Amino acid sequence: MDKHNPSFIIFSGGTACNHIANAFQSITASVCYVLAISDNGGSTSELLRILGGPAIGDLRSRLTRLITTDSTDVVERLAIKELMSYRLPSDGSESSIREEWYLIVDGRHKLWNQISVEKKETIRGFLVAFNSEILKRAHKQFNFRNGSIGNFFLTGARLFFGSLEAAIFLFSAITGIREPTYVLPCINTNHSAAIAAILENGQILRGQCEISHPGLNSDKHCKSVNPIDAFSKLAMPNSPVQTEDESFDRIRNDNLVFSKTADDKLDSAIRRIYYMNEYGQEIYPLPNPKVISHLNQRDFLVYSIGSLYTSLLPNLILRRVGAAISHSPSLRFKVLILNGTPDRETDGYTALEFISTITNALNESQLIDARHKYYDQHSDQHDTLLTSHYYPNDAYPRPVDHGFRQWPPPPPAPLCTQHFHTDNSSSTSLVQHLLKHNGSSSIPGSGASSPGYRTPPFPPELVPNLPPSSYITHLVYLTNSKIPVDVPAIENLGIKCIPVQGELSTSEPRYTADTLQHLIERLLTSSD
Repeated sequence: MDKHNPSFIIFSGGTACNHIANAFQSITASVCYVLAISDNGGSTSELLRILGGPAIGDLRSRLTRLITTDSTDVVERLAIKELMSYRLPSDGSESSIREEWYLIVDGRHKLWNQISVEKKETIRGFLVAFNSEILKRAHKQFNFRNGSIGNFFLTGARLFFGSLEAAIFLFSAITGIREPTYVLPCINTNHSAAIAAILENGQILRGQCEISHPGLNSDKHCKSVNPIDAFSKLAMPNSPVQTEDESFDRIRNDNLVFSKTADDKLDSAIRRIYYMNEYGQEIYPLPNPKVISHLNQRDFLVYSIGSLYTSLLPNLILRRVGAAISHSPSLRFKVLILNGTPDRETDGYTALEFISTITNALNESQLIDARHKYYDQHSDQHDTLLTSHYYPNDAYPRPVDHGFRQWPPPPPAPLCTQHFHTDNSSSTSLVQHLLKHNGSSSIPGSGASSPGYRTPPFPPELVPNLPPSSYITHLVYLTNSKIPVDVPAIENLGIKCIPVQGELSTSEPRYTADTLQHLIERLLTSSD
C-alpha cells in the first residue's frame, strides 16, 4: 500500500455519507463510492412508476456532492450544481409546478443564467429527451411534484444511451468529476432492483420505503397482491396501479412524499434483506463487475454511516462481494464507521449487532456463491429436476426463515441469543443454526423442504461461517454515540475500536469530515 497515495472503496447510502465525503476526498482523489439502486421513495418513486429502471436518487446525490468549486469556472460549476440539486415544489397547484418544469426544459428558467450555452444545450437536450418519454406515457399522468432535476437528467441520459454507467459518465464529464474518483451503482442494470425485508415475526416488507421510511399517506398494514393478480398488478404495496374503471384523479403515489424522521417503529426487528423481482420472488443479482475489481485493488474499505439495512446491506448481499472482501489481496483496512444514532431499522441495536448484521450479510453472499457452484457442478441432475412437473415455484428456495444472526452480542441484548467464540466447536455455528431450524437436509439452496422436490443435499461443510474479523478490522465510533459500544467484546472478535470526538456545536452525535480525515491519516501511517 502506498501511504502517500492511498485508495478507498466506500459502501454508502446517499445523504448520510455526503457530509463526510471530504474526509476521503481531502486525502486522495482515488475514491470509489458504491451505492445501492433500490430506493423507491421521493422523486425516484415517480420515475419508477412511469419509466421503470434503477433508482438513481442516491447516485445523483453523491455526484452533485462531488462537484468541485476550486477551478477557474467556479461560477458555472456552482450554477450546474444548483441546477442538478434543484427540486420542483412539493406543494402548490399541479399546473404551477408543471409550468416551472416547462420553464426549465425550455431553457428560460433563471437556473440557466450562469451556465454556458454549450453546456446548457447539452444538459437541456437530455431533459428534453426525458420530457419526451414522459409525454409518450401521458396517460399515466407523471407527477412533477418534488421532482429532482438531476434525477430527470440522469434518467434522460440513461434512456438515450441505454446505459446507466454512460449516464453517470456524462454527468461526471459535464460537472468536472474526473477519474480516479468513481461513483458506481452496485448493480449495473437498466432494470429495477427492489429489496424486501423479512422481520423476526415473519412479516415481509416490500420496497425500501416500506422498510425505512413509509410514505406519509401509506397504509402501515397494506396487503400483498394475490398471486392470481400478479400479471395485472405489481406485487408491491402502495404501487399506484390504475384499472380501466378508475379515473385519472385517483392515481396516488404514496412514496412521493415521506419523512425520514417520523417515529414509526417496525412491528419487529429485521431478520434479513433480500432482492426481489416485481412479483415478490427472491432473486440473486450479480454485482457490477467494477465493484469486484475495485475490491481487489483498493487499500482501504469503508462501511459508511447510513441506513444499515437499506443503504449498506443491498451492496453486501450481492453474489461475489463477500468473497471479494474476505479474500482481497489488497485491502489492508476494513473500517466500519458506526452510526451515531439508531433509526427505524436499527432501533435498540448495539455496535455488536451492527457487526453481526454485516458479517451475516457477507457470509450469506458467499453462501449464494457456494450454492450456485454446487448446483452448477450437479447440472445434469439439476437440469432433470428443472424439467420435472413437481418443481414448485420456490424450489430454488430463499433462506427467509433461517435467521442468519450468528455473531450476536452477549446478553442482555434482546435480538440475539448466541455467543461468538474463537473456537467454533464450542459455539453454535451457522451450519448448526440452519440445521436446528430446518432439519438435517434443509440447508438453504437444497430445496429439500419443498414438497415433492428432491435435490442433492447441500453439504453443510460448504456453508460459509467466516468470523467478523474477516470483513471488519476497525470500528470507528463517536464518544457520545447513542448506540452502545462494548469495546472489550468487540476487540475480543479481533476488531480494533477507535473512538472519535463528534461535532461540538450540537448535542447530537455527529461526525465531522476533519476529524475523520485526521483519524484515517493516522491509520494509514500506523504500523498496525
